[in-house]
Amino acid sequence: MNSTSSCLSGWLLGNALLLRATLAGEVTQESREPVPEVAPIPGVFNTELPPLVLPESLRLTLRPHFGDFINHDYFRLTLGARYGLTPQWELSGDVDAYIAHGLGDVRVGEELGVSKIRLGVKYRFTDFLLLYWEAVAGLKYSFPVGNPPEELTNGLHHLTPYMTLAHKWESRPDFTSFVSYGVDIVTRTYAVDTIEDGQINASHWFITPGVVWQRGAFNYSLEAVLSSTVGLDSREEYRVTVRPGVKWTLPPRLTFHSRSRWIIGVSVHADYGSDGTNIGASLRLQTDFDFRRLFKGRPRPDVDTAK
Repeated sequence: MNSTSSCLSGWLLGNALLLRATLAGEVTQESREPVPEVAPIPGVFNTELPPLVLPESLRLTLRPHFGDFINHDYFRLTLGARYGLTPQWELSGDVDAYIAHGLGDVRVGEELGVSKIRLGVKYRFTDFLLLYWEAVAGLKYSFPVGNPPEELTNGLHHLTPYMTLAHKWESRPDFTSFVSYGVDIVTRTYAVDTIEDGQINASHWFITPGVVWQRGAFNYSLEAVLSSTVGLDSREEYRVTVRPGVKWTLPPRLTFHSRSRWIIGVSVHADYGSDGTNIGASLRLQTDFDFRRLFKGRPRPDVDTAK
C-alpha cells in the first residue's frame, strides 16, 4: 500500500510541477467555439482526448457486446453517461449489465445482474503550453460489483490517473497528434485469472502516442501503447500494443432520422509482451444522445453526419 501511495503521489507531484512551469506564461484568450469530442470506444479507441461534451449537456450511451453471443454464456450491455459540468470539467460513469442469452450452457434469463461500474472525471486546461498543445488530466476508477460469472470479471479494482496532451496541425486541421500517459493502480478483491481486454493484471505505467484523422463522418485513429510493471510490481511484465481503428458516424438516413448518434467502430490490434504475441480485431456498435435533445428540436452544433 505504501508503494501504491508513493507512486500516486509522485505522479501527481510531477504533473503539478509540469503544469506550474508551463502555465506560468498562460495567455488569456477569447472563448473558443465548441470542439467536437472524440469519446473513447473501448477496443477501438481507448484514449481520453482534451475536448469535452458541451457544458450542461448529458450524453447517454448504449454499447451492446454482440460478441458475447459467441464468446460467453451471457450478453452484456454497457450503459454510460457523460456530463459537461463546466467548459473545463466533465464527469462520466458507466455500468456493465449482463443476462444469460440461452445460447450456451445457461438457460436464457436464468442469471442477470451488474458486473462492473466505472467512474471518471476530466479537467481540461486552457491555453496550455502557449496554445500549441491542449491538455486534459483525469482520474478513472473501475470495480466489480455483486457476484458476476467468473468469465465476465477479473476481480480487480483499477485506479487510473492520467494526462493527455494533444496538438492539432495548423496545416491539416483535421489531424490531431496526441500522447497520453499515466499509471494504473491495481488491487485484487478476489482471485480470478481472467485477462480483460489484453491488459496487465497488475499495477503498471503506460504511455500512448497516437494520431486521429477526422474526415467527415469517419474518424481514423492509430494508438501505440507501451505498458510495464517495472518499478510498480514485483512481477516484471510489459506489453506493446498497436491499434489502428476507424469509427463511422451513421448518416441520419440510416438511423431513420433519430435524434441519437449511431457509431460503428472497427479496429485491429497486435500485442507483443512478456506473455506472448496476440493479434485480433474488434467490432463495436454504440449509440449516444444528448438527453436534453429528446425534448428540444434544435440541431446539434458539435456533430456533422451529413457527409
